Amino acid sequence: MKTKTRRILGLFLSMLLLVVPLLGCKEEKIQGNVNSDIAQKAQTAGGLTVHYLDVGQGNAILLQSEGQTMLIDGGARKSSSFVVSYLEKQKIEKLDYVLISHFDEDHLSGAVGALHKFPVGTLITPDYEADSNIFQSYKKIAEEKGYQAVHPKQGQEFSLGSAKFRIISPVSYGHEDENQDSVGIILENGEQKFFIGGDIGLESEKEILDSGVDIQADVMLMNHHGSHVSEEFFKKVSPSYSVISCGKDNKYGHPRADTMELLKKYDVPVFRTDLQGTILMYSDGQELTFEQEPCNDYTPGDRSGAEEDEDIQEFNNSNEQECDFVLNAHTKKIHKKDCSSVEQMSEENRSYYKGDINALLDAGYSACKNCNP
Repeated sequence: MKTKTRRILGLFLSMLLLVVPLLGCKEEKIQGNVNSDIAQKAQTAGGLTVHYLDVGQGNAILLQSEGQTMLIDGGARKSSSFVVSYLEKQKIEKLDYVLISHFDEDHLSGAVGALHKFPVGTLITPDYEADSNIFQSYKKIAEEKGYQAVHPKQGQEFSLGSAKFRIISPVSYGHEDENQDSVGIILENGEQKFFIGGDIGLESEKEILDSGVDIQADVMLMNHHGSHVSEEFFKKVSPSYSVISCGKDNKYGHPRADTMELLKKYDVPVFRTDLQGTILMYSDGQELTFEQEPCNDYTPGDRSGAEEDEDIQEFNNSNEQECDFVLNAHTKKIHKKDCSSVEQMSEENRSYYKGDINALLDAGYSACKNCNP
């Protein structure tokens, strides 16, 4: 579905081409209205305000509609005080929903800060536990406040003012890479839809596509801070606009070159928190309004300095044909070459090791429970 904004303003393309240079946008791709008073419209009947917060290398989104509020993730630890302060500036006293897409620190920490500060109506999380200090902090505050987290299933719907959101992932739990267990949603307000998928990757994408659920959206928050997304999945979403939440000059090389090439190939305007700061959008159910125009900067992150542990470099000493074990650099799991999990592992997470498994165990790797190497 294309937005009404795009249909109407298509009639005035020639006028836009004249004013775009004045707006300072790098390419002539603006189809929405630009308005600096979006944050004041949160209480408007039928309205939805979406704040993509600039939390550096992380993710946090504030939603407001007809007096109801929702926080999706909260960024990393160093952004926790910013997120709380931002909510306070919006005069928020209660969060009707807190949705934690998954328990990685760059999504969870700021949400823990919000749980400390604000009463929460419904807490939504994936159905797994993480082995981290920040997860223990989350469990402690949830227990202290008496919150019983809802672990949603695909297809469940929840209302938020004039809007509603529908769960699209995970289709099932138990992925080796916990990113694939991210709770993803389609947020709908009238004719307009927003895709928010946490850190899902190729494995979860395939499961979502195979499930046949509708994932089309007008605005797509690119998965995993602009990491890899399959072209098939991207075409199913078919966004009119994209948003990338990542940190400036981050050590992971986000956003990836192939993702930016995909956005450019399909001529999708892009907003970026690393270049533009916090991004605000307003939907009245028929038209989108932006606080600022898309930057349309398709430059990828620098992967030459992407973080790679020394032990990963040490143990990536073979190739696919001659190795004894295949390692998942993200989960630190050891697999046999014929393990089914290897097929689902992204290439960037694979290391090929030839040698004694005890050296891997001593370095903090653990054996896959399925193939028992």
